[in-house]
Amino acid sequence: MSVLLLDLGNTRLKWALAEAQEDWPARGSASPDELQPLLAEWRQLVAPRRIVGCSVAAPELGAALDAFCRQTWDRGIDWIQVEREALGVRNRYRRLEQQGPDRWAAVLGARAAEPGQALVIATAGTALTVDALTADGRFLGGVIVPGYRMMKAALAAGTARLPDAGGNVHDFPTSTEDAIETGVQTALAGCVTAALDRLVARGEEPLLLLSGGDAAVLAPWLERLPCRQIDHLVLRGLAALAFDGDARP
Repeated sequence: MSVLLLDLGNTRLKWALAEAQEDWPARGSASPDELQPLLAEWRQLVAPRRIVGCSVAAPELGAALDAFCRQTWDRGIDWIQVEREALGVRNRYRRLEQQGPDRWAAVLGARAAEPGQALVIATAGTALTVDALTADGRFLGGVIVPGYRMMKAALAAGTARLPDAGGNVHDFPTSTEDAIETGVQTALAGCVTAALDRLVARGEEPLLLLSGGDAAVLAPWLERLPCRQIDHLVLRGLAALAFDGDARP
């Protein structure tokens, strides 16, 4: 029987119905405003044997989804918790309660996609997170910075004369719009390349996994690096947990 995987992010809910770790016959995404059409779609699904999720969204949304699942399929959502160790990954985060479950799930999804490989995991969404994983499975931690759209919006909101407008990338921009566009993209790409350099300095040979809604913005800056674009790392991590015989979220 299938497992329903739920990734409640800051701006969208992403989901997949999985028959096995790599077999997802149905999947999709929705904004909070599209919740009712999504639930109508879910009513047509075969009842999952289990529902596994992670959430960084408002608690009310998670509670509403849990209530729907209990009413429709008579089973609640197993929300994952950040752990000190899971699926061969050892977590060095100092205070586990501070680490977002989406970051932890993405690390587990990355490990499942590239087992035994040192990794830099860059997820470009509302925020850009850049995390490091050694070849022997140590999650070292990483950085969080405002994402592409948030960074541009912050400049517009916090200054009197800087617009939140589109621009083009140039080596030496000569317009304000181009200066912002070039600066934001350079800053985000710099966070990624710095993490790669730091992991190389530790003696690792890392592969970059690039994911998230704004991955395409960063990809041209990173094309000369060992890099793989990969979708749905959080859902991949949830699937790895759900179909692992010993793991329980």
